[in-house]
Amino acid sequence: MPADTKRTVRVAAVQAEGCYFDLEAAVEKTCKLIEEAAEKGCDLIAFPEVWIPNYPGWIWQRPIDWEMTVEYMKNSLKRDGPEMERICAAAAKHGIAVSLGYSENDDDSLYLSQSFISKDGAVKMNRRKIKPTHVERILYGDGSGASLMNVVEEPGVGARNLSTTHAIEGNCFVILSSSFFTQKGVDRQNLGNGKLYHIGGGGCACIIAPDGRIITQDLGEEEEGLIIADLDMDEIPKVKAMLDVHGHYSRPDLLWLGVDNREKHRVRSDADYLKKV
Repeated sequence: MPADTKRTVRVAAVQAEGCYFDLEAAVEKTCKLIEEAAEKGCDLIAFPEVWIPNYPGWIWQRPIDWEMTVEYMKNSLKRDGPEMERICAAAAKHGIAVSLGYSENDDDSLYLSQSFISKDGAVKMNRRKIKPTHVERILYGDGSGASLMNVVEEPGVGARNLSTTHAIEGNCFVILSSSFFTQKGVDRQNLGNGKLYHIGGGGCACIIAPDGRIITQDLGEEEEGLIIADLDMDEIPKVKAMLDVHGHYSRPDLLWLGVDNREKHRVRSDADYLKKV
């Protein structure tokens, strides 16, 4: 008897405005969105890049702003802190997996981080953005090889074009979550006189199929909501049959990639470290 391989997953991409410099409010809003997605039958909810506490638009205008930087650090999320425990508890309570983007505070060093939380509230994966983009490096440190996971966080400019390419070349569904600025955010970060992030808008959440089709309806650029789709996993082998860049369409005899995926600690024993090679 042939096996029933039909697999469908309902997912939600968040499009919402962040809670500027307010960790407590950000965690509360996160838990409410988790509950809403679960009530709508979703198996997974995905939050945008640095959803907590918000995207630091001011760094694209003022590389030095000590007061705002300190405030941002204080409201960034600690991976092992009580705020993360609340989010994990919400995932477990509502039986939904969570992909969470946040500014991670690790002993006052910041990282563009992402954690995947399972339906039982366990953190299954942590990663840090390998190389922050352009002036993001003013604020955030680099991730190590341990963060080489199949997760992509992109700048807002051209996000849909890049995400479509990623879906096709990766033979995968892409859940493109998005935050945005309203005038409140422009004023709160003092962005009105700059050339970037000086006006509201920017919401672009969508869900993309492995063949590059956008399979959801858009919200307005300053409209909050959940973009929901039912993903048929059988769409993936259909695309791979034609173009499988990790399989029959690859030529590892001609071109390959070497990776050091060890996590780099500031203090380590060389003997113990080399055992992991």
